[in-house]
Amino acid sequence: MKKYIFAIPILVIAMTFVQAQGASEGGESAAEAAATAVTPASQMDAAVRTLADGLNKKLIAGKAGKIAIGQFAYRGNAVPFGNYWINQLTGELANIPNRSYTVLSAGTTGADWTISGEIIDTAEGAVRVYTRLIRAEDRAIEASFYFDFERNEQIVALLASGSSQGDRSSSSVAPDASEPDSFENPIPYEIGADDNAPVVNRTLSNDDEDYFLLLPASDGQLIVETTGSTDTYMEFYDAETRERLGQNDDGGSGSNARIRYSVQQGKRYIAKVRGYDGETGSYGFRAYIRVQVSLAPDEYEPNNDAASAKQIEIGTRQQHTFHNTNDVDWVKFQITQPGRYIIRARGVNSNRLDTYIELFDSNQNSIDEDDDSGENVDSLLVLHLESGLYYLKVECLDESPNQPYTISIESEASMGK
Repeated sequence: MKKYIFAIPILVIAMTFVQAQGASEGGESAAEAAATAVTPASQMDAAVRTLADGLNKKLIAGKAGKIAIGQFAYRGNAVPFGNYWINQLTGELANIPNRSYTVLSAGTTGADWTISGEIIDTAEGAVRVYTRLIRAEDRAIEASFYFDFERNEQIVALLASGSSQGDRSSSSVAPDASEPDSFENPIPYEIGADDNAPVVNRTLSNDDEDYFLLLPASDGQLIVETTGSTDTYMEFYDAETRERLGQNDDGGSGSNARIRYSVQQGKRYIAKVRGYDGETGSYGFRAYIRVQVSLAPDEYEPNNDAASAKQIEIGTRQQHTFHNTNDVDWVKFQITQPGRYIIRARGVNSNRLDTYIELFDSNQNSIDEDDDSGENVDSLLVLHLESGLYYLKVECLDESPNQPYTISIESEASMGK
């Protein structure tokens, strides 16, 4: 079950930079103004200095410890404009004297505040850079700033390597500095300890696939995900056997991919990322591990498929555990009296274990499924069943199962007595 966090209010600061045209405010001629006109780089530098001052005040007020600067993409792509903005902003913040926070270098773990944004075209024809200050703890936006720049040849040149996200027939997105990479030559990524893990910025050009090598330092649940506005597709592999362990399209935020998998310490894994349906553009990649609460396998294991499903009697409850994130439990039951039946899977200690159930007939054809029709996130099915053999598959959608759960199948008629 996906969770969303929204935070208000947002501080917004705007500044517009335009080149001189006609007479200036001081009365000088157009020729005199043109002789002293600022360049695109000086416009951006002035804006970044103003931005750094505003960010610094917010960071001090928020008692920030460590900050990291992320992506500034244009139409979903990495462009020189965004890279220049990131570099200048990093330098300005790092050089503020007597600051109370640390500016982390790219790829460093542990930021408690992040700065990122996007570059857009305004309806008036200007180029606007949005910058947002975000608390990593709850993803709340603490402040938002934007600056407008007049579009001219130099500005257009700084945006030239971007291409429209919707144009999948061609792309001017250049390969990034980590190319070439492959299954045999993946890019090593240092797994983070939580969702503040560093984001590695990559680009997907035509027919491009990116490969990341992941080596967990401990057992636990690994979360691998992409960030940004490019529609990505991810596959997850055992690096030694090349067995595909998982795949995902839009499991993350927006059109980003996200995979969860219980991994083993010291084992090598590979994540492969490509654009969905040939899409190109820039994106971020990160991975972090959560140490799982250790629940012992229950007495009905192994029961990970229909062939190993254990019998459950109508009107009784069985207690099971999801002893790891990938655990799936199957049970089978016999209906002798046609009628309406209530099928539940819910946590023992609370009704906040996010269970998911799917019902199959004797030939293992799916009949029905449910996620959250019970109390809170419990799963519940109420339906008419004819006589025969049935199978029930139970999964957990929580990232870290932390309690046992019960399965029950009861006749609605018997419950009314």
